[in-house]
Amino acid sequence: LHEGICFSNEETLDAIANLRGGVRRGAAAISKTQSTLAVDLDALAGLEGWRFQASTFLILGQQVTPDRIGGFAAASSIEALTTFRLNELWIERAFGDWGSLRIGQLAADAEFAVAEGAVNLVSGTFGWPVAFANNLPGNGPGYPLPSPAVRLSLGAPDEGTGLRVAVFSGNPGGRYGVDTTSQQHNRYGITFSTAGGALMIAEATTGGTRPDAHSPRPWVAKLGFWYHNGGFNSQRTDSNGLPLASPQSDGQPWRYGNNRGVYTLLESVLARDGQGAVMAYLRALAELPDRSLVSLQVDGGLVWRNPFGRSGDAAALGVSWARIGRGARGFDLDSIAFGNPTPVRSQETLVELNYAFTVLPDRLWIQPLTQLFLNPAAGAPDERRSATRSLPNAVTVGLRAVARF
Repeated sequence: LHEGICFSNEETLDAIANLRGGVRRGAAAISKTQSTLAVDLDALAGLEGWRFQASTFLILGQQVTPDRIGGFAAASSIEALTTFRLNELWIERAFGDWGSLRIGQLAADAEFAVAEGAVNLVSGTFGWPVAFANNLPGNGPGYPLPSPAVRLSLGAPDEGTGLRVAVFSGNPGGRYGVDTTSQQHNRYGITFSTAGGALMIAEATTGGTRPDAHSPRPWVAKLGFWYHNGGFNSQRTDSNGLPLASPQSDGQPWRYGNNRGVYTLLESVLARDGQGAVMAYLRALAELPDRSLVSLQVDGGLVWRNPFGRSGDAAALGVSWARIGRGARGFDLDSIAFGNPTPVRSQETLVELNYAFTVLPDRLWIQPLTQLFLNPAAGAPDERRSATRSLPNAVTVGLRAVARF
């Protein structure tokens, strides 16, 4: 548009069909248009080291996971409530080789716990993991709801060694009621919530240097820690110390004052062949099991960039395993003991395989995919068929189309 100003759009369309199992058979389609305005204030106005960025989402369509599959992991990474919303809005000051300071409305999944080798996977859990989305208030400051935050970056975490530290508002949805959700309450992304305490994240990164601007780093290691000082419900015990499943329970969960967790992420290029590369990644996250629905998640995958000499194509395989915390498992066991038969939730496993075909270089891709959900929602009751049986395994097929302009 002008020297120092860049405007871009990316259109993503996902059509996914559940062939069997889950909640019910059927297909759904959803689209996301992301528009981004990036301004280099140095080039535009002579403000050395300053940058500004704003982005929006236009989301249209139906979410396939809650309506058809019922799993924790979203089949599509763009699933969200239909709306037009503000995404990130921030200003940043860079301090040369020292790092940078960013302030505004930020998305944690833009910089934290991100695996470069997972960007070709379609399921949302390979981006913002279910261990965050199911444990943090309002699903945490990941897609589609960023929150007010301050982020300090030291060193060069994207290219070498460095540290990122951020403080996010504790609940991106604001003070919403029990009959609504964070996305419904903050429908347009302009609530700028300061409710729910604060989420603090720190991530240290080290790794090798990219051989060129278009190639992945040869290896990367990350170690992260998060702490949230908002209130968290016990998964098993009421405010009087009785089992929540007991007929004598007051129905009010015991409140813990905080929650916290750690994660680690490892990536490596296993092989290179000209412009082609085979990458692998492994990520593990652990949370407190008495107040976290998902207490442990491990995911990983392989991606083959530019396979068969086809520039821009990618083949990807991903697996995610998420385990229910002992508090939630204990609640299920208590329910059985008090005469309310129910499945005992355990773990959910998702397997995805896809291939991205380049139609127009750097402009248009189509990506057929298939996914297998084993024990959806960790074996939650199948309310449509029998509350004493778990949701059956689900098999999906789909197609993603991505256009950039």
